[in-house]
Amino acid sequence: MEKKSFFAKLENLYPMLIWIRERISKYFAQKDLEKVELACEEAIVNIIKHGYKTSIKRISISIELNDFVDITFKDTAKAFNPLKHKRKKISRSIKNKKVGGLGIHLMLSLVDEVTYDRKDLHNIFTLRKKRSKNY
Repeated sequence: MEKKSFFAKLENLYPMLIWIRERISKYFAQKDLEKVELACEEAIVNIIKHGYKTSIKRISISIELNDFVDITFKDTAKAFNPLKHKRKKISRSIKNKKVGGLGIHLMLSLVDEVTYDRKDLHNIFTLRKKRSKNY
């Protein structure tokens, strides 16, 4: 398992994504890699904007490899299980919807499994994607 901690600032979004990419790119075809990266981006932005809001704390990211790639985000923001909140229905008139609120739906559609746990004052949010067969 590899682990790294970053300050939870939007300026650190791309360094976080690059760190993740460097560790997982050899396990996925390009199409699947892009899906995982987009799901990670959504998770990180949600922690920064909605979890920490204006306070700058840390996000710990860990990556575990087996038949799946598990990317876990750990933060100390207020407890929030995004999987328990009502998911918004997507309709054909999506262009008329206000911005936001589709992140969980997006993450669920990009990876194989999304889990949440609250332990020792930490939110623990994991994205799981099955490794590509040829990688």
